[in-house]
Amino acid sequence: MTEKKGLTVGIIGTGANVFRALGVSGEVLPSYPLAAKPEVVGSHGKAYLCDRAAGYKQLGVKPEQDACLDHWIVEAPWAHPAWHSYSLVLIHLRPMADRRKTLIYLDGATHELWLYALDPEKDRNPMQKTGIVDCWLNPKNFSAQFIEISDDLARKRVREAVMSICAGRLNPDTDARQQWIELFGNNMMKDRPLRRPPQEFGGVPNT
Repeated sequence: MTEKKGLTVGIIGTGANVFRALGVSGEVLPSYPLAAKPEVVGSHGKAYLCDRAAGYKQLGVKPEQDACLDHWIVEAPWAHPAWHSYSLVLIHLRPMADRRKTLIYLDGATHELWLYALDPEKDRNPMQKTGIVDCWLNPKNFSAQFIEISDDLARKRVREAVMSICAGRLNPDTDARQQWIELFGNNMMKDRPLRRPPQEFGGVPNT
């Protein structure tokens, strides 16, 4: 809900354009600053890699049981007036030892990207310290499968997206989804199947 000129208005949808149309401005800043040192610092934001190794130890799982390659927390309060941070997850699509089912949306796809907004009221420190997901907002802002010849190149591609967000060139909000489609394609956006946040890591349940 928001108030303007004596009126209380219920907002349906989360696009930044809705807020701008109502004349709502400003940035929501984190209530719980992250204690870790950021991996990327830009003029419009900063980004942190989650310590998934600590999460593996906490959950008693082996790294090979997780398809996640990188899990970023990106602070970009400029992108939307309602929330300040986003989760960017990169997973590989190779067969896993537990033979979990993997949905393929792009022929030859090797990797998959997930982009979520984070609940601005929750402390992100536990997620950064372990990679264990507990503050995603559903549905995803964006997801796509893509093809790269190595995990290192896939990581580099996602890191470049993170750097662009922190520089203010790439908006993680749903209003700017076309920017993401231009970078990664729209192969998963046709029906937007909902994958609910897993109870463990960003990449553990790959279904």
